[in-house]
Amino acid sequence: MCGITGYVGEEEAAPLLYNGLKRMEYRGYDSAGIATISGNQLVVKKDAGKVAEINNYLDFLSMRGKIGIAHTRWATHGGVTKENAHPHVSCKIDVAVIHNGIIENHQQLKEALKADGHIFNSETDTEVIAHLLEKHAEKHKDSKRIVLETVKDLKGSFAFLAIFASDPETLIGARKDAPLAIGITRRGNFIASDILAFIDYTDRVIFLDNREIAVVKQDKVQIYNFAGRPVQKQITQVAWEAKDTSKAEFAHYTTKEIHEQPQTLKAALYQDQDKIKRFVEAVKQSEHVNITACGTSYHAGLVLRNLLARLAKIRSGITLSSEFAHDAELIGPDSLLIGLSQSGETADLLSAVADAKKKGAEVFSILNVVGSTLDRESALSLSINCGPEIGVAATKSFTGQLAIAYLLAFSVVDDMRRLSELRNIWKAVEEVLKQEDKVVDVADKYKDCNDFYFVGRGLHLPIALEGALKLKELAYNHAEGMAGGELKHGTLALIEEGTPVVVLNPEDETYDEMLSNASEMKARGARIIGVSNKPNQIYDEFIEIPKVDKLLYPLIEVIPLQMLAYHAAVLRKKDPDYPRNLAKSVTVK
Repeated sequence: MCGITGYVGEEEAAPLLYNGLKRMEYRGYDSAGIATISGNQLVVKKDAGKVAEINNYLDFLSMRGKIGIAHTRWATHGGVTKENAHPHVSCKIDVAVIHNGIIENHQQLKEALKADGHIFNSETDTEVIAHLLEKHAEKHKDSKRIVLETVKDLKGSFAFLAIFASDPETLIGARKDAPLAIGITRRGNFIASDILAFIDYTDRVIFLDNREIAVVKQDKVQIYNFAGRPVQKQITQVAWEAKDTSKAEFAHYTTKEIHEQPQTLKAALYQDQDKIKRFVEAVKQSEHVNITACGTSYHAGLVLRNLLARLAKIRSGITLSSEFAHDAELIGPDSLLIGLSQSGETADLLSAVADAKKKGAEVFSILNVVGSTLDRESALSLSINCGPEIGVAATKSFTGQLAIAYLLAFSVVDDMRRLSELRNIWKAVEEVLKQEDKVVDVADKYKDCNDFYFVGRGLHLPIALEGALKLKELAYNHAEGMAGGELKHGTLALIEEGTPVVVLNPEDETYDEMLSNASEMKARGARIIGVSNKPNQIYDEFIEIPKVDKLLYPLIEVIPLQMLAYHAAVLRKKDPDYPRNLAKSVTVK
């Protein structure tokens, strides 16, 4: 979840690293720091806060040195303090380390190191790595050997970078169950947890795989497995417009990304037809289709499952990736596992993929980051092509995943009419975006309500769940998504005078039943916010969406829910790009 980056080369490291931190801040924004080597001595600057705020008084850009590492933190072990900020150093301040992941045996390691005389200055699990490196440096002079000995001691997930004052021309990275990529340039080389950290300088990338270390110098990169044997790796040229991370004229990345969706939907539907055919045939022929995802991607998976059942009569199961290990008894060689992810690095999802592959299942995926671990672990993957999504709450990546779900489902049954309508759905999204002033009025009216409910049926239920998640993530309102048919089974007890309820109710087979549900809630004091193509006197507020094919409404009705969450956050003076306690890519379990 944290962002880590390092550089060694001809340039001053600190400005390059600072730029990388700003690009990766969506991965964590509790604290930040940079370490460089200047005159054979480590120089470290770090503190709690956001990257730009810290730079205002620590002046990262003034740090000297042609090698360095940098970190932006999402706290797991220890509070948000200067002491817990990375980089962490050894007792003699001759080793600096940054880390993404969780060291599960850090307590045991810490006690053993303390017994040997090591003094700790933080509450983090990461600091044990710095002291372990120092300990092994007493027996080995070679930086590579020191790191190889250190990873033997570590249990858990980690991607870490280390620099040594005694070896100022070498940057070393190690990876186990957390992402690392190397950026190759003519004037030096980078290592980072995200290619966004160095995409301004190169599009030539080497992706590390599990249990590999990289020894990186200005003009040379060597990869080894944890046994110390050399590994040959291919250089990949990334081509997904990753540089496009400016806010342009928008106040926040989140609203920019909401407004990009007419364009990103077009991009998502521009797919290699051979890949689509292979994906469709695998879905048709599999004895057991299984879907797994987390968070917003899970809601897209629910839509995919519904479409496969409704259109093609294909049974598929869906499991939260974090629960996959407890619900995988039926996975086997005749299974197809479809994983959905924006980052392709979600720890729970990758664990589910590993479990499925051990049982002989084939793994396909729908993702945004080409070259990610999920992409490399999949027999076939489809990219949603939406470019970098910087806002922590998923918006355009969700509609991109939905677009692929529809493309697959319609292709399974050769529904050419609906495929044609799907390719033009971006026009309807443009129409919905024009409703923003109305959405702002609704957000302002209900922004301080303690409880918010989103209700839907059928294909609309996953969108109700997504709308509730967005409001929780961005505005910190308590919100729940509910099935309209379940209201009488207990949840009506939550409705009281003035409670805002968003009803997803376009004209389809659920329309009349949903109106009845809205009437039941209104009779108990609820304020009904109708999202529909058709007005009704039951609605206290009405957000209009255009009429489209009844199966396609989820793609457009989610847009006002995204805008509602964004504007509620702004009106409540919350930062919608960086919600508290959350990070974009959940690379720890």
